[in-house]
Amino acid sequence: MAPTTNAQRAALFSLASLHVILCSGTAYGWTALRPVLLDAGLFAGATELGRARAMSWISTLGIAANALCKMPLGFVLDHAGPRFTAVLGGVMVLAGSALMALGDRESLPQMAAGYFLLGVAGPFVQMPTFQFTELYGAAGKGTAMSQLVTCFELSTGVFELMSVAYFSGSKEIFNLRAMFLAFSACGLFVAITAVLFWPDRPHRAPQVGGSGGAAPPAAPLAHLGIRAQLRSGAFWMAASFMCVHIFRQGFVLATLGPQMETFFPAKTAKTLSDAFSIVLPMGFIPMAILTAVGAAGAILKRPMFAFFFVTSLSMVYGGLLLVPNTYAFCALFVIFPLVRQLVFSTFFSYCASVFGYGAFGRISGVASTLAGTVQLSMSPFIGVVQEGGRWPFPETMDLASRWRAADVFLGCVPVFLLVAPAYYMSKSAPDGRDDDLDEAEKYSEAEEPLLSGDDRDPEAGVPNVPVPRSASHVSINRMHRIGSHVSSVGSARDKWEIYASVGSGAMGVSPASFAAVGSWMAGRGDRGPGVEVGSGSGTRAALAGRNSGFRSDSEEE
Repeated sequence: MAPTTNAQRAALFSLASLHVILCSGTAYGWTALRPVLLDAGLFAGATELGRARAMSWISTLGIAANALCKMPLGFVLDHAGPRFTAVLGGVMVLAGSALMALGDRESLPQMAAGYFLLGVAGPFVQMPTFQFTELYGAAGKGTAMSQLVTCFELSTGVFELMSVAYFSGSKEIFNLRAMFLAFSACGLFVAITAVLFWPDRPHRAPQVGGSGGAAPPAAPLAHLGIRAQLRSGAFWMAASFMCVHIFRQGFVLATLGPQMETFFPAKTAKTLSDAFSIVLPMGFIPMAILTAVGAAGAILKRPMFAFFFVTSLSMVYGGLLLVPNTYAFCALFVIFPLVRQLVFSTFFSYCASVFGYGAFGRISGVASTLAGTVQLSMSPFIGVVQEGGRWPFPETMDLASRWRAADVFLGCVPVFLLVAPAYYMSKSAPDGRDDDLDEAEKYSEAEEPLLSGDDRDPEAGVPNVPVPRSASHVSINRMHRIGSHVSSVGSARDKWEIYASVGSGAMGVSPASFAAVGSWMAGRGDRGPGVEVGSGSGTRAALAGRNSGFRSDSEEE
């Protein structure tokens, strides 16, 4: 039965939010979980170096799994539906927690497999919940999306609660086995409630626009096929951005504890580690402030500046790692979560607006897979730093010096990410093209198809595709006005994929503001012969005709 009252909507959305809080980002809470695992005797029989290497492998697999699972996740959701996807995520939480609770604590394969399952489970639980933002229509969709993003950040604090309970309570009650068995019950709860309340198929919002409405601006590279998009400079700039930042963020999460233990006395290191575990889940607060004052939107609507700004800010927290001072590390604790939010917001907003929603899932999936693959090299890299005596560290270099050398290296890597944004910002400045909308008009008025023949949405030509209520016993309210480009353009599959992207829908970034960025990457030869810019009546009429079948729920009934 469809939720018809505010109370029913609130209850269903609260359940979706609870799913996200419990399971979606727990793998990123490694800093809080690590002291618990060490105190509980994980790999106690190994040497100190072997123990450190095993712990780094566990954290690497859990965090990398979160990125590597994005492509298969999209396939599962599209073909099996939200209910099956969420149930599968809950089962993986249950299985991973059971392995962590009952597995052999001297077995690296068992412990690593358990944490890997927890890392994979997060997106499988989170992605199906984004459908419920439609319960509030266009007016409340952005707020609902922001709440789910906030819940993701809060989920990184689940292991902090475990840590507090473990070190403050009775070990007979709050031991590692008992706490992970309790967490496995959370996975069972997610699976059962998903069976009862989640739909069998994704919500398919109607094509919007209407015969009298203006078509949204075209994404500048949407007319290219997927292969051409993957070969474009735009994709490789975005993918490089993602690979570098995901690797550096994973390195900080995995090594901040050991680094603080090296640089500070044991008591100070413990205090700082606890502080970071508390601050990390609160990382949404600075981003919320930037969004409220309009700064986030101002940054994201200028993509080259966004790439430059976010990369520069990431180098600031990298530099703070080199300062063995409590105040410097406290500043790092504030900047790091903010940069993490901005990285995802910049990447997803840029890809959706430059490549269009018709290719968003594939573009972001390939980039996330590349980032996850690169991140698998993090554990061997950490091992080289901790062991010493191997290239590039001489045997005479102590551990503190090796950590600093690694921090300097990773702090300098992002410099190459600044080159392209700086070049194109300097190139566009003399032409007086600060206003991206002028360039956006050229692309929105081009008389060429926005997608190539092989890349068009097969449903795009259908005037109106009604959603039968039999598709689910939870019918999502249909939007009845244009409120967000995120939900109003592209196929149902692509809308689903962008809903699952952190920061992709709550910033209010229009594809028009990214058109100038795509222009330098599109390549003049890709536009095809006989395409003239400036005569857009044919395209606008075609788009209006395609979208003329939009009806609200009340009209259908």
